[in-house]
Amino acid sequence: MYAADPRRAPRWFWTLLALAVLAMGDLYQGLRAAPGPGTGLLVAGSALVLISSTVQAARILTALTGPPRLHAHRSHHPTDVRRE
Repeated sequence: MYAADPRRAPRWFWTLLALAVLAMGDLYQGLRAAPGPGTGLLVAGSALVLISSTVQAARILTALTGPPRLHAHRSHHPTDVRRE
C-alpha cells in the first residue's frame, strides 16, 4: 500500500479510528435494543462499518510504522535454483 500523499495517512487513520468508535457505540445500542427489522439493520450496518474501518485503519498503521518495503522486483528466487 503506497499512498499518493503520505501526509494524509495519519489524518485518515484518526478519522477511521473515530468512525470505528462511533460504530461500536451504535452496535452496542443495537445489541441492547428490542429485536426487530430496524435493530437487525442497525446491528448489521454498524458491524460492517466497524469491521471495515478497523481493518483499513490497521492497514494504514502498518504502512506508517512498518519497515520499508523493497520496490525492486527480484529476478532470482530461491525456488528457481536449478539442480544438476
